[in-house]
Amino acid sequence: MALDAETEAFLDLAEAEIAPWTAAGAAGRALPLPTEALPGVIENVALLQAQTRLFTTALGDAAGEAPEPFQP
Repeated sequence: MALDAETEAFLDLAEAEIAPWTAAGAAGRALPLPTEALPGVIENVALLQAQTRLFTTALGDAAGEAPEPFQP
């Protein structure tokens, strides 16, 4: 599955790189993160990264397969 460069860079972040990446991204967007909220935001970004990995892997595995029609 082809991903854009930003998504690839996000998925390539090591666990220890998520906190500085999150803080730098917020600062680059002039989005102040309260100190007490920062750990929760970092945890959410780490969860988002894990979910993105899961979905891109699943979609990559299904690449080229015909979609299944919805069956209620």
